[in-house]
Amino acid sequence: MMSPVVPGVYVEEKNFREYPLRLGRDCLTGFVGIAERGPLHEPVEIASWDAYRETFGGFETPGNLPLSVFGYFQCGGSRCVVVRAADENASSKARLHLRCAKGGSILLEASSPGAWGNHITARIWHGDGDFSLSLSYRKKTETFPGLSVDPHSERYFAPYITARSRLCRALGENPRGLPRPCFAETAQGGVDGIADMGPRDFIGAYHGPGNYRGLGALECREDIALIAAPDISWLFLRPGKSKQEKEADFFAVQAALVNQAERFPGRFAVLDAPPQADALEAASWARRFDSAAAALYYPAIDVLAPSREPGRIPPSGAICGCIAAQDAEKGVFHAPANIRLSGATGTAARPSPGEEEFLFSARVNLLKYFPGRGVKIWGCSTLSENPAWKYINVRRAFSRIAQSIKTGTQGAVFEPNTVDLRKRLVRQVSGFLLDLWREGCLAGATPEEAFRVRCDEELNPPENIEQGIICFEAGVAIARPAEFFRIFITAEKDGERVYVKEE
Repeated sequence: MMSPVVPGVYVEEKNFREYPLRLGRDCLTGFVGIAERGPLHEPVEIASWDAYRETFGGFETPGNLPLSVFGYFQCGGSRCVVVRAADENASSKARLHLRCAKGGSILLEASSPGAWGNHITARIWHGDGDFSLSLSYRKKTETFPGLSVDPHSERYFAPYITARSRLCRALGENPRGLPRPCFAETAQGGVDGIADMGPRDFIGAYHGPGNYRGLGALECREDIALIAAPDISWLFLRPGKSKQEKEADFFAVQAALVNQAERFPGRFAVLDAPPQADALEAASWARRFDSAAAALYYPAIDVLAPSREPGRIPPSGAICGCIAAQDAEKGVFHAPANIRLSGATGTAARPSPGEEEFLFSARVNLLKYFPGRGVKIWGCSTLSENPAWKYINVRRAFSRIAQSIKTGTQGAVFEPNTVDLRKRLVRQVSGFLLDLWREGCLAGATPEEAFRVRCDEELNPPENIEQGIICFEAGVAIARPAEFFRIFITAEKDGERVYVKEE
C-alpha cells in the first residue's frame, strides 16, 4: 500500500497467512547404540560415514552401531542422529599426568569416556623458554608447538589445547616450570562401561531440555522419523542371566522404542528379531507386539565393510537407510519393499516356503536372498493387528499428511472463527490433497473417492465457536501396495484350449 498523502481514512485488507502445505521427503533416523568413543547420551546429528567416524570412531568396538550406521549410509540414508549409550557409573575417561620440572603437573584427559583413550600417547620437547606437545591416537596426530605455562600468555597450554584438540582437554595441577620432556607417555584408566549394560542404559529417560539419557535423548528432536537400537543384542551376551531374563531385557528396550514411536506423530520404530532366533521364534516374538508404529525384520544379515572382517549384524540400520532413500526418491507413499540392501552378502537364515508363510502371517518382514540379485526386503507389514494399518507406507503416509496439515494451518490460529475462515481452510487442505491424488499417492478414480474435507456448521456448533474451537475433518484413501500377482495363461493345443493358472 502506498504512503497516504491526503488526510482521510485508509482501509487495508489482510487475510490470514496461508502456509504452504508440502509433504516433505526428508527422513531423519535416530540410532541408539555402543560406539568406540564420543559423547555419552547426547544426540549428535551425522551427515556421512566420515562424520560418524570423526565423532564416534570406527569399527573398533564390540557393538553393532558402526556397521549399522555404515550400512545406513550405504543403503541411501543421508542424515541420522546418533546417541552413544553406556553405563555412566562404570565408564571413565583416560588420563595422563605429565610431571613438571619444579613441581605440579599437567593433566590430559580424553575428550570422552572409553578404553579408546588408553591408546592416546603424548610426546613433549622443549624450545626456547616454551614447550611443544604432540598427541597421537592410532593414525591421527595433533601437534601444539610453542606452549607456555604462564596463565597470562595467549598460548597458555590449558585453554589452547582444550580449544583445539579433538582427543584431549588439558588441565593444570599447579604446574611449576616446564613439563619434563618425554618420548611417549600413554594415558590410562579409560573404561567403556558396557560390560554390565542393562536395559535402562539403552532406554534412559527424558526429563526436559539438556536432561536426558539413552533413547530418551531422541525425544528432544521432533524431526526424527525412524528410530532403531541395533545394539540391544548386547543384552544377550551378559553372563549370569537366564534366557528368560535376557529376553525380558531385550523386550523392555523394544517396548520403549515402540512406545516412543506411538507417542511422537510421524515416528516409526524399526525392530530386529532377537539374535539366534529361528523362524518360529521370530514369529512368536512378533506376536508380542500390536502397534502400527513399528515393524519387525528377520533374519540378521552378513555384511562387508572396509578395514574390517565380514560381520553379521541386525538389519535395522540398513533397513532405515533403504526407507530413507525410498522416501527421498519416490515418497513416503511407496512401500519400502523389494529393495536391495547394499553391502549385504547374505542372511543368517533362509526360511523354507512353509516357514515364510508362518512369518508373513505373524507380520514379520522377511529379508530374502535372491541369487544374482542380492538380499532384498520382502515385506512391508507393521506389527498392528488392525487391517487398516497393515502396511508401513499407509501408516507413515497418514502420519506425514497429518503433520503437514498441522504445520500448514498454523496461520489460522487466533483468526476470527467465521464461515469465511472455515471455507479458506477447506480450500487450502483440499488443494493439498488434490495435488497428492494427482501424483498417484491416493487411491480412487476421482478426487471424491480419494479424499474428503469438511469444516461446516455441524462440526462447529455455536458452543465450540464461543470456546474458540474450530474443527475440520479430512479423510484420505491411501494407495496400498500390490503384494500378490495372479497370472492366468491360456494355451491352445490341437484346436482345444487348455487353461493353465500360475500364481
